[in-house]
Amino acid sequence: MKAVTLILLCTLILQAEIKMQKIKTKKLDEASGLLVSRRYPDVLWSHNDSGDKSRLYALDRKTLKLIKKIKVKKAANRDWEDLTYYRGNILIGDFGNNKNRRKDLTIYTIKEPNPYKEKKIRPIKRESFIFSDQKSSKYRRKNFDCEAMFSFDDKVYLLTKHRADTDTTLYLLKKHIAQKISDYTLDDRVTSADSDGKIIAILTYKSIYIVEPKGKKNLFEGRWRRKKLDNLGQIEGVALDGDMVHIVSEEGMLYSLHVSDIK
Repeated sequence: MKAVTLILLCTLILQAEIKMQKIKTKKLDEASGLLVSRRYPDVLWSHNDSGDKSRLYALDRKTLKLIKKIKVKKAANRDWEDLTYYRGNILIGDFGNNKNRRKDLTIYTIKEPNPYKEKKIRPIKRESFIFSDQKSSKYRRKNFDCEAMFSFDDKVYLLTKHRADTDTTLYLLKKHIAQKISDYTLDDRVTSADSDGKIIAILTYKSIYIVEPKGKKNLFEGRWRRKKLDNLGQIEGVALDGDMVHIVSEEGMLYSLHVSDIK
């Protein structure tokens, strides 16, 4: 009885630290990436996973109502997985690779659209890439799926989602090649990442990690913090927002907590 009471108490404490909101549009029915707009203070950007058209969804940050669907012309949504900022533009990662067979892994660069005026936009750049250590699509260990992307120190990084274990591999994107840096063992598979230039947030199915880079050569040598996340559904996107971090689930929920609560 005491054990049950303790579990319930821990769950209540976790829920008290996390603000929960329902996204108020049925159009975003398999949310994956998440990004806090830097140009429009009241906007969150998101998108669906594979199966949707090539479009971004602008949400009101306070009400989570849909502001606008923005069509990304001349772009395919094979399996969009994450968003990040890079040199003032937005990158869209079309690199979901569940079966490790894709030969068209792509990152689209777009100028951030005005969600109050624009309905469509075209990429200003389309960059295909390969993983430096993937020599074939016939590996038994399917470790070249990718759902996480972030920029730091004017560079773009990717984190893979291993299918054979809960490890992740950090890559630096450079001239159409994702150069392997190192492998890391986490508590579950990585689903998203973000950085504000000071810290890096890494999301798995079970936890949120905050990494404080020690140096520029190896980003993950610094301090690591972790908070376990229970009963939040299939969490797929993470976005840093000052002292807050937002997490979106495929079930259409947005969870927010203070970075300082991640110990």
